[in-house]
Amino acid sequence: MLDLKSRLADRAAGKESSPIRELLKYMKIEDMISLGGGYPNPDTFVFDRVDVRFKDGSRSSLEGSELTVASQYGASDAHAGLRDELIAWHRGKDGVELDASQLVVTNGSQESLFIMPYLFANPDDSIALSEPAYPGALSAFKSFTKHFVSVPLDESGMDTTALENELGRIADAGGRLPKFIYTVPSGHNPGGVALSLPRREHMMRIAQRFDVLVLEDDPYQLVKLDDSPVLPSLQSMDTEGRVVRLDSFSKIFAPGLRIGYASGPPEIIRQFVLFKQSSNLHTSTFIQALLHKYMTSAGHDAFRAHIEKNCEFYRANRDAMIQGAREFLPPAVTFNVPTEGMFIWFVLPEACDARRMVDEQCEERLVLLVPGGAFSTTGALKNCMRASFSMVSPERIREGMKRFGEMVGSELERSH
Repeated sequence: MLDLKSRLADRAAGKESSPIRELLKYMKIEDMISLGGGYPNPDTFVFDRVDVRFKDGSRSSLEGSELTVASQYGASDAHAGLRDELIAWHRGKDGVELDASQLVVTNGSQESLFIMPYLFANPDDSIALSEPAYPGALSAFKSFTKHFVSVPLDESGMDTTALENELGRIADAGGRLPKFIYTVPSGHNPGGVALSLPRREHMMRIAQRFDVLVLEDDPYQLVKLDDSPVLPSLQSMDTEGRVVRLDSFSKIFAPGLRIGYASGPPEIIRQFVLFKQSSNLHTSTFIQALLHKYMTSAGHDAFRAHIEKNCEFYRANRDAMIQGAREFLPPAVTFNVPTEGMFIWFVLPEACDARRMVDEQCEERLVLLVPGGAFSTTGALKNCMRASFSMVSPERIREGMKRFGEMVGSELERSH
């Protein structure tokens, strides 16, 4: 077992559990007369019954004791019924057997991206990640540290050879190694690439060699755009308890519900729970109950079938963007064809300034992409753009690529 105490940031090292929250387990004892908790009386709740109709035509209802539980304060780790479903879901998806102490339901993955550096990163610590990197992670991480070990990204994901070399250089110089490695292994946002199997295995060897934790953020794992099998998760390769994995239902259920879960070593997940006790008590019990109701009424197989149907939709959009890019963009613009996720990363000629292109041409040409600088820890990537194909029809995507091509052409003329 890894030594957790020596890894915790100063702010988290002395965090204690909520004395009131720790009494919740006693309230479940039969015939217990609780005069302790300051819970509102269920008779005062406004809901009598909540009916939901799903797109497949099925219906579900929350009523009676289920609705009371959904409307009341809940445990900080998870709604009991949903926790059991998620353990089964995780087993079927990744082949990893979790127990109750290894899982906490969070407000999407974004909450976990804040909790992880809160727990482990002091201001003078660093975090290893790819360049480009997901800006939501950068924003969360920068709340606690401004130091990053940035590693290049290519068509096979994070360059783990470069990662190993950089960590080796730091170690040889007697420097402070990163507190954890952050990676988005599937459908990388913004890179649109997947971490290959050899690199997944290599990353775990690197983590072991340098004794660092790994934060595996995998919201696009099931958003598959081809028929290739889902690659093994880093967590499934972990034999030492150093991977914290983040799963999200935002891309496969409904993002507005803000529900995901973190899983990993019990001692780390316990720290996640302590954070939630002092920040938001727990993720919405009502939303957890709604997801639980769907997973139990539809079943996991039907849920996976629904996800796969949605992937067909995204695949058509991806294909339209690739076709449009090949037709309308100058040959000097390079990109990869994503096999997962919702993004394509465009690398323009060095003379192009993506920020300037948006500022000066976006309103005129009526096309918008995100400049690459938003994804950089070093102020680089100024000649890069991220495009998403998730929200626009294939016809509009094609027109968007045409307008983007005109934008690039105008920028190239300006730079000559």
